[in-house]
Amino acid sequence: MSAAWRGEGTASENRLTVQVYYDILRATHVLAKTGKTATMYSVGRMAGLPHDRLKARLVELRDLGLVDSGTGVTERGYEFCQDYLKKIAPIFQKYGIGPPTDSQAQRIFP
Repeated sequence: MSAAWRGEGTASENRLTVQVYYDILRATHVLAKTGKTATMYSVGRMAGLPHDRLKARLVELRDLGLVDSGTGVTERGYEFCQDYLKKIAPIFQKYGIGPPTDSQAQRIFP
């Protein structure tokens, strides 16, 4: 598993936008669940994105209704994560496109 998929450092592989969206939502959720503030730095580090790209993607996520203005994950955002894990991630896995399945992610977004 590469460092970027573990949420360390910057992404060296090219990721599809849908993968980046999931990584941002997951990082935001994990930080909130552990009682930490979801700052741009902490979300960017966990999602493997530089500040400028994270900022642009957060605007997109807000426009889509996946995060609220306080960068909290909305109900629609959780639905996106569930659909990603159930429908998209298995396709990526089958063809070796994305990260290995994170069994912990299955517990985060049941």
